[in-house]
Parts: sequence; structure tokens; C-alpha cells
Amino acid sequence: MESSPEPLSVFATTKALLLKRFVAQGHTETSLNILDLDEIVHSHHRAMARFGSFATPYYPPGVNNHPAVLALLSKLGLGFSCASIAEMGAVLGTGVPPQRIILAHPVKSPDTILYAKQQDIQRIVCDSVQEITKVQRLYPTAKIILRLRMCVTQKFGCCPYNDVEEILHYIKSSQTVTIEGIHIALLQTPSAPSLLGETLQKAIHIAQDVFNLAHALGCPDIPELILSGMDNVPPAELQQIPAAFYHDPTLRIIIETDRQLVESAVTLLASVQSKRVIRLGGTDGPVLEIMYFINDGRYGSFEWWNAVDKRPAVIRSDGTVLHAGLAYPSSLWGQSCDSADIICERIELPELEIGDYLVFSGMGAYGVTLASRFNGFPIPETVVCAGQSTTKALIESTGTRWLS
Repeated sequence: MESSPEPLSVFATTKALLLKRFVAQGHTETSLNILDLDEIVHSHHRAMARFGSFATPYYPPGVNNHPAVLALLSKLGLGFSCASIAEMGAVLGTGVPPQRIILAHPVKSPDTILYAKQQDIQRIVCDSVQEITKVQRLYPTAKIILRLRMCVTQKFGCCPYNDVEEILHYIKSSQTVTIEGIHIALLQTPSAPSLLGETLQKAIHIAQDVFNLAHALGCPDIPELILSGMDNVPPAELQQIPAAFYHDPTLRIIIETDRQLVESAVTLLASVQSKRVIRLGGTDGPVLEIMYFINDGRYGSFEWWNAVDKRPAVIRSDGTVLHAGLAYPSSLWGQSCDSADIICERIELPELEIGDYLVFSGMGAYGVTLASRFNGFPIPETVVCAGQSTTKALIESTGTRWLS
């Protein structure tokens, strides 16, 4: 039995007003992530408009596992793709029924499988005969979702051309394994986002081939298709999905979201802790670079694999917002002793002073979820706000403690 989660503490105000409050209070000791639940509701509405009525969204808690995020998304009716006991437990703690949870990690420890069995989480992702055998031995009534890969560079997934037939033969011969669905993660092409439509088309063809092969081998119809990596697929291209499977209205289509529900919901307030001015020819020459050291970094709210290429808003310690003006070549550095802890190697900024603030938007995906206490620095703090009555109503039943 999962223990009840702690009541959420939520400021009953907007993100903008909360940001002004913390600046006015001189909050400089630690960085601060402001989680805006209203923005998550807006993002959910935008996502549902993209998907239409043909798909059900599922959310992987690893993107942002803050209790307020999980509680709100559970109230919005999302399903959850969990990777571990901790993630399954956190989602169950919000009141989500096990029927809306998938154990989505293709590689699982025996304890993880047994926990899913104990909690009646039936759908479990596998990508090999060996993994299916392990799950079947520990959890005979589990329903298998087969993970497929689109190319050899993907870490997880069986080959749809060389492995699937063997797996389907095994499933049929066992007479006890139930295949509930297939899961395909779109191959990401950051340098060529226009190719996502073609990638989706390839994924659809792979799914159709597997469905047809299962039917030809005499396996029961596969009732579920899960697609992930879909955040940047243009809405017009998404219509390929219902068009491809219109002949099977019973097929359940799940789209596993990634960043789109939470990325824009977090704003980071960081402050300048120190600076170093580098001049040509010593102390009297022109400024070559100003190095700023802030109270956050790659071990905190900033993802290691994403460059910061958008200029943060600048607020003086007295609350004055700085707009465009004289700027200098600058670099932003994290607070740890690691020389690789650099946030931005080159950015144009006005000259800042110790105690001034930098405000970074779009920080809701992966950052704090991956944060560590390297060098003894604390995990960046997160405060939560909700200003709209509809958002407040959604989370009211969670026993929310409202802060003024």
C-alpha cells in the first residue's frame, strides 16, 4: 500500500508576481525554480489540440518528477510511462489507477517486476525473448508491450526485420504470454527537424508490418500502439496516424510526451555570485570578456546536453529590469569546482554586478530531475504557483496547502 503523499504547498498567485516577490526579498543564496501549474494546463490544452481525439497522452516522470507536476497531470487524466519502482510509487501516490501506468523500461530488475505485479501494473515493455522470459517467470499475467527500434543506433528496441518474427513465434508457442502492444520511439534528427514527418511515416510502416506479421502467424490482434519522440512532429504530419489505422477503430494509440507539457512551465531565478573582467593588455585595455559565476549550473538546473543560446532576462538587485543596451562578450559559469561546469561560453550581456539576477525561461524539462549535490551544493529549490481558478480546482482535492 502506497503511503499518502505530503500535501502540496502552492502559492496562490502568478509566476510574474512570485518572481517580483523573491527579487524584492533579495533571494540570492540559492537559485530558485518557479513551477507554474497554469502553464502546464495551457500546454496540456495545446497538446490535446495537436493530437485531436485519436490518441491518449502518457507522461514519463523522468522529464520532471516534481510531486505537483505528477498530481496535476494525474488530474488531467494522463497515463504514465514509468521506469522504476520509485516512479511507479510516486505516480500511484497521486491516486492514478494501475491501468493508467506502463512499466516502460525495457530492462528491469526482478524487484521492479515484482513491484509491478504487487501493484497490478500489468503492461510491461520488453525488447527481447530473454526479457519476456524473465517477466513471464516472475509475473505470468503481465501484458507485454514490444519495443521496436528504427535503427541500430537506438539503445533500446528489437529489430523489426530480424528479431520480431522470432519473438512472435516464441510468444505464440508459449501460449501464456500476452502481447498487448508495440512501442516505437521516433529517431530524433535535431539537425533536420523537417524529416520528422518522414520518420513518423517509417514508424507507421514498421507498426503495420508487425501487426500484419502477428496476424499471419496466428497471434491475437495487437490492441495498442505507443509512439514516443513526437513532440516536434508538425500537427499536419500527425494526421498520418489516424489515416493509417482508420480500418481498425479498436486500436488504442498512445503518444508518449517528452518536453512539451512541462518545459515552458519552469522559470529559473539565479543570481551572480562573482565575476572576473578580462581586458586586453591588462587592467586598462578594452574588455575582452566578462566571466560571471552564478548560483546554479550543469549539476543543478541546466541539462548537460543542451546549450544555452537564449539571452536570459537581467534584473538588477534593486528590481530594475535591464533591456537592450551596451553589452559585452560574456560567459556564464556554474558554481561547482568542475571546469566543465559552463552554462554558456559566449553571450552578449550588459555588465552585471554581484547580486544581480538572471532569469531563464523554459527550464521545466530534465534539469532539476537530474541535479546532484556535487561539491556539496544543494539541489536547486522549486516553488510552485497557480493563479487561475481552473488550475486551483484541479489540485484542490490533493490536500493543497495554499500560500499567500
